Amino acid sequence: MTESLPMIEAEDDIPPVGVPYEAREMSFIGHLDELRRALLISAFAVVLGTAVGFFFHKEMLSLLMKQISNVPFIIISPAEGFTAVLRLSILMGLFLGLPVALRELIWFVGPALTRKQRLILIPISIVSLSLFVIGVVFAYSLLLPLGVKFLIGFVPEGITPNISIDRYIGFASALIFSTGLIFQVPIVMLLLSLFGIVRRLQLAAQRRYAVLLSFIVAAVITPSVDIMTQSMLAGTLIVLFEIGLIFVFVVEKLRPPKKDEYL
Repeated sequence: MTESLPMIEAEDDIPPVGVPYEAREMSFIGHLDELRRALLISAFAVVLGTAVGFFFHKEMLSLLMKQISNVPFIIISPAEGFTAVLRLSILMGLFLGLPVALRELIWFVGPALTRKQRLILIPISIVSLSLFVIGVVFAYSLLLPLGVKFLIGFVPEGITPNISIDRYIGFASALIFSTGLIFQVPIVMLLLSLFGIVRRLQLAAQRRYAVLLSFIVAAVITPSVDIMTQSMLAGTLIVLFEIGLIFVFVVEKLRPPKKDEYL
């Protein structure tokens, strides 16, 4: 009796590099172990980045303080100097740990994706990190100095403005990091389009709601009542939404949607 030859698997069924063939279907406990591993590695990267930030906190503090001129910084409590340095160090830890966390996320979801989907995630991750850096630079070089200058401009005549260093770092770090995150809007829209969840016409029809949501998000993210900074951030969100529509348009042109096909 001749033995039947094993069927050759489709290309998309081949397990990702580094994942054993027998581990393609993982138990629920196995998934939890992988998730725990990814979270631990990401947390370690953030802690290591925080240590690096603490080592270079003087240089980072100098970069933030140079965005404000002719305004003295003060400490209003004994522990404020330490908490200010800690805030700054954690901000650097999050910034340096983000690429590692993104890599771990891709590694975790990789076995559930086809080879084509995994290959597409690589350039998307690079663009995502680039947009985050652009958002950080945009907030640091434009939003932060303009926002602080606008707020200080309302100090009544005869009163000398002094800024608490801890509150300033809290203001700056929240604005900078959150701006970097909202620069991910085009990437989110791109991913939703790649997986066939949304269409460009659907998103374009909701443009008026996107504008309203942009102002709401800007008001929540901006750690002050600074209308000028909120308006600039909302305008940036609207521009990012339009860029996302362009990404979705390109995806639909390169890959016309087919029934029961996502990629």
